Amino acid sequence: MKKGISLLVTLSFLTTYLVGCSTDSGGNTTSQSNSSSSASGSKKTITLWTFADTHKQYYDEMKAKYEKDHPDVNIKIELLEYTALYDKYTVIAQSGGKGAPDLIDVEQGAFPRYIKGDVPFEPLNSYLETADLSNAIPKGRLDLYTVNSNIYGIEIAACVSALYYRKDLYDAAGVDVSKLKTWSEFMEASKPLLGKDKFVLSGSEKDQGLFEQLLRQEGGDIVTTDGKIGFDTPTGIEVLKRIKDWKEQGLLSKTSPEGPQFWEAYTKGEFVAAFGPDWWAGQLVQNSPDLSGKWAAVPMPLGGPSSVPTSVNGGTGLALSKFSANKDAAWDFLKYTHLDTDNIVDSFHIINLFPALTSATKSPDLHKESPTTKYFGGQDIAQLYADLGTKAPSQNQAWWRSLVGKAWDKFEPDYQNGKMTPEEFLGKVDKELQSLIDAEQARK
Repeated sequence: MKKGISLLVTLSFLTTYLVGCSTDSGGNTTSQSNSSSSASGSKKTITLWTFADTHKQYYDEMKAKYEKDHPDVNIKIELLEYTALYDKYTVIAQSGGKGAPDLIDVEQGAFPRYIKGDVPFEPLNSYLETADLSNAIPKGRLDLYTVNSNIYGIEIAACVSALYYRKDLYDAAGVDVSKLKTWSEFMEASKPLLGKDKFVLSGSEKDQGLFEQLLRQEGGDIVTTDGKIGFDTPTGIEVLKRIKDWKEQGLLSKTSPEGPQFWEAYTKGEFVAAFGPDWWAGQLVQNSPDLSGKWAAVPMPLGGPSSVPTSVNGGTGLALSKFSANKDAAWDFLKYTHLDTDNIVDSFHIINLFPALTSATKSPDLHKESPTTKYFGGQDIAQLYADLGTKAPSQNQAWWRSLVGKAWDKFEPDYQNGKMTPEEFLGKVDKELQSLIDAEQARK
């Protein structure tokens, strides 16, 4: 869910993280895992790391409820910057586990860095079997965190994508977006809304994220179902050409602001539409409150002959650290936040994460009024996600997926400057990625 993942760990960074310690509920400093109890009868402290503000918001609500029913447990939620979180855990894992959290949100794009060699997470298969929850979440969502049949993370969100658009602006232009079934129709109908510094969609100097989402919509993926490189294909080339064409027509911006300025651009009407998963809509609700009542959502427009009206993008699995000193207590909180039907329904109403948990997707309470439905003009957006979920494509995993960005970045500047065609670009990225994979395998 985050761009620009850095894999560099400096010496000072290493030193800082190895010194890390925690404080238990009695204020005593410990040098072991944050789950340690200082004395017999004291509270157990379960520490959870997350990188997302929205996730922390949900965890904070669950913490208050859980601690009320479990007075012997203290839940400590820590919000870390994305790259810092994974660099920190990497250092801790390579250094014996001292200072590790009990639970850690592992974004699916960061997961590959931990699965080549010893996996620093606890397999959850037996926990799921004991709780009779092995089939509680669709296999496709668990596969993102599965290695050699061992499940290392429990997904919270289905991550199905929809098209979001400024209904007030399209209505004023006389455009009924719900009747536009293809990308060509949608983009053509959107042209009257363009202007100086006004675009349909937000783009960037790096097309990889957009490319991956649209590629999955067309039935492809960066990784094939059998673990091979999957993007240098006729479908991949057509998707990249589509992105290039949108930029040349001024439909897609060539750069994008970062941080708060990104959401300010939506508030100002610089971007009038977007496509993305449930968590993207949740961020919109949180960061652009002034636009409440002005947005609507529909299935994604179709592209090629194999296109489906949705995609999948991202995902975060809550993992149990293999270094936790209180694994059973940590698992109990994981089960409480990710596998309890009522709590997962609450997560949708709190932060708009449409459930991966099958029992929650069938709950009537999912469709009651919430801040999200109010934001989207009363629309039952949960029903839209539920309908799209039956058509959602797969998102495949491989240990080398974290290398794709490195190969992509090597050639993107020349590609964006017009020095190579989409065909040439994808061919070079494919070849470079294979070289990186071969080099990693040779180190075994």
